[in-house]
Amino acid sequence: MQREAVNLRSVILGLVGVVFINSLNAFNITVLSNSDLIGGSLPTGLLLFLMLFVILINAPLRRFAPRYAFSSGELAVALGMILVSCAVAFLGLMRYLPTHLVKIFYYAAQRPEYAALLRKANLSDWLFPAYASSDPAQRGNDPIVQEYAGRALTETDTFIAHFQAVPWHAWLQPAIGWGIFLIALFGSVICMMVILRRQWVENERLQFPLTTVYMSLIETPAPGKALNPLFRNRLFWMAFGLIAVIHLCNGLATYFPRNFPRIPLSFDINNILTEEPWRYCEWPFKYQRISFIMIGLTMFMQTRTAFSLWFIFVLLQVFRMAAGMRQSEISEPMQFDQLFGAVIVFGGILLYVARQHLFAVLRQMVGPGRADDPRGRYLPYRLAGWGFVCCQVLLISWLVAAGTTIIGALVIAGMLMLFYLILARIVADTGMIYPVLPVPVSHPFDTVAAVVPSLPHTSAGSHLLARFFSAVLTHDMRQTLPPYAQHALVVADHAAYSRTRDWRKPIRFVGVLILALVVAYLVAGAAMLYTEYSYAATLDRSNRSPIDWWVGSGMVQDIVMDPAVHYTTSGVQAVPHSRLLHIGIGAGITAALGALRLSFAGWPLHPAGFLLCYTYGIQITWFSIFLGWLAKSAIVYFGGSRLFYRAQPFFLGLIYGEVIATGFWLVSNLALWFMGFEYRVVG
Repeated sequence: MQREAVNLRSVILGLVGVVFINSLNAFNITVLSNSDLIGGSLPTGLLLFLMLFVILINAPLRRFAPRYAFSSGELAVALGMILVSCAVAFLGLMRYLPTHLVKIFYYAAQRPEYAALLRKANLSDWLFPAYASSDPAQRGNDPIVQEYAGRALTETDTFIAHFQAVPWHAWLQPAIGWGIFLIALFGSVICMMVILRRQWVENERLQFPLTTVYMSLIETPAPGKALNPLFRNRLFWMAFGLIAVIHLCNGLATYFPRNFPRIPLSFDINNILTEEPWRYCEWPFKYQRISFIMIGLTMFMQTRTAFSLWFIFVLLQVFRMAAGMRQSEISEPMQFDQLFGAVIVFGGILLYVARQHLFAVLRQMVGPGRADDPRGRYLPYRLAGWGFVCCQVLLISWLVAAGTTIIGALVIAGMLMLFYLILARIVADTGMIYPVLPVPVSHPFDTVAAVVPSLPHTSAGSHLLARFFSAVLTHDMRQTLPPYAQHALVVADHAAYSRTRDWRKPIRFVGVLILALVVAYLVAGAAMLYTEYSYAATLDRSNRSPIDWWVGSGMVQDIVMDPAVHYTTSGVQAVPHSRLLHIGIGAGITAALGALRLSFAGWPLHPAGFLLCYTYGIQITWFSIFLGWLAKSAIVYFGGSRLFYRAQPFFLGLIYGEVIATGFWLVSNLALWFMGFEYRVVG
């Protein structure tokens, strides 16, 4: 008899992975300056953890005790739990949230305009640790802040001593307050992903390139076999070995530069393209480092989507050169305005395409619905729909209680959900491992104030919290919940619930995802506080202090406090371009690309190509996507579908080879540090 996918041992396996990543990642990055255990949409730590489990534990079980081996459904449960927890561990939340809760007061003690802003914003005290003083400037001198910025002194240098030195009682208040916020935010995301699963998976049949990677790892082996087809494929091991050897050699070259040659994986033609018009191109156009992960993932993208990603970025360089020759430029504020217009239109396109499905969900929310309406798999649509509404009401109420106006809360909540909707769709379509949308949450406030200055500005609290969320939640969206939750559901579709149409069993899967998020919040939060209060400088050769300087200094001042101060005192900073014009440019290009893609089956350009062309993710991967697109196009042209399917294990080998090589040097550096030896970060 086959076990249920959600059972005690699958949940325990998932929790082990959740605790492993969430307890280690903050220390690993901020103190050791080591490689990220997560990275982006395809978490390194998750693949490393499950690959070792599948090969070292599950394969022997299948060989010698098959009745005890984990099924694909059980592995999908563990994978989903670890995957969603990655949204909390570091970049998704914990790298930014605790630091901003103390550092805004740290700098308020040094800069009077910051203290004046915080007094004017009058944010609720329960957002922050329990300080002795209510005055922002005096809070900056509180031991809670000063010891976080430096280090809590202890009599002995032991784990217990450092643990006891953390002011846990002071952090209980914000842990509860922000926990309520995350219930509302994450609850909204999970309900939204449950609602959209059928539309994107069954109606639109999106590619979900990352799902192919996950499924290749947990696929059930043939009867009598210990390993699944991927791990018995020669092409996979050829590619895996090639990439592993390259990264092994480069890692050894980092440690022993005189004995091992470095295999070049990048090009830099900045010194060549110095004349007009080439000098107007962006630096990432002239310098690229090959990402074998992105080359491999491009194999599983739709060919036209992959073409759009690199082609529109290259086309943008043509426009930059043309603008430069006319003594003009596409400035960063112009980019923000264009992206803002693109985001609004792209979100509208997604909702328009899904309108029939969303109306079916709405009918079930307010009545029995039609007999032919689709039913929810993981939650009944009535529950998912009203769950989303209730979470949004809680989110807006929380924002108002925190210090925003009602309109401000509506704008912030709407922007967050719009970003999350688009991000989930982009990763589902493209498999981008570094997706970001660098539009500030406060952009609607700034735009209205700039375009219609006669209208009353939003409150200081609304604008400050919008800037706060821009730093904490949307500045770096490589590790956010929507793509993780969506892919957890799609993997479970294939591995555990492919034949299930009723929600009564799959609802347990949603339950364990929520459990994973709760555990991750507690573990990652405690790990981050312990790390910050225990270490004043990094332990690598740089010995940098403080351990996360950019977040604690640059972000707090440049992204949060300075723009909020300027908005509340002088209004929005003037820009030498028409905001409405560039918002219209972004909206118009996105609308045109979306309409052409919906109208003509052969239209080659995806609107996501424009939406991402200004972003970090494309800037560092466009050339790798080009190489992957070129390889896939050649394979399909010369070998057809047969060669395409036969070549897939090779491209999976490229992905796993780079992931495992990164994991090898990450673990090696941890081991060297633990044994007291000097280590070097292998990039």
